[in-house]
Amino acid sequence: MRHYLLRGELKLCTSQVQLKAGKIYWLAVFEFEKEDHLVKPEIIAEASLSLEHPIVAKANNVRINIGSKEEFLYRRLAIQASQKRIQAGIAYVRSGKGAKRKQKALYRTENPESQYVSHRLHVYSRQLIDFCIRQQAGTLILKNQEDKIGIAKEQEFVLRNWSYYDLQAKIKYKAEKAGIELIIG
Repeated sequence: MRHYLLRGELKLCTSQVQLKAGKIYWLAVFEFEKEDHLVKPEIIAEASLSLEHPIVAKANNVRINIGSKEEFLYRRLAIQASQKRIQAGIAYVRSGKGAKRKQKALYRTENPESQYVSHRLHVYSRQLIDFCIRQQAGTLILKNQEDKIGIAKEQEFVLRNWSYYDLQAKIKYKAEKAGIELIIG
């Protein structure tokens, strides 16, 4: 990243400093150039976020399923089960020297789940944008999102484990960077 900044290929924008847990973090914001792809606005790709596959996309009579319910949920549920086992075991940990030491294992399992979900959503959104680029689709329509979000709200399990808004945000960012117009319907 630094060499792009030094060569002038990357623009540093307004950034901020954050104090968290006694540490100082610099939250740098960079402006990236749009990627130059041969996409045609008249070619439309349609994608929907479904319950069986995180993304189902179609363009030029080509259909692709990105990810699967089992693959995404299996690891996430395994991490959650691990957290529950650790929480149950905390009561039996040797006492003394404070609660922080007793809960150390629990703190280590908090971040892996969010890291895993973020990584998978990045992979899924990248695969969707790559599919659009291969099909030369300059317009991407995310359809029936309100219906899917309504279904997810009715089913607590789906809402807790499926990250629709985060996936939608990652798709929007990557589509904008690739020069693909995103329409959410």
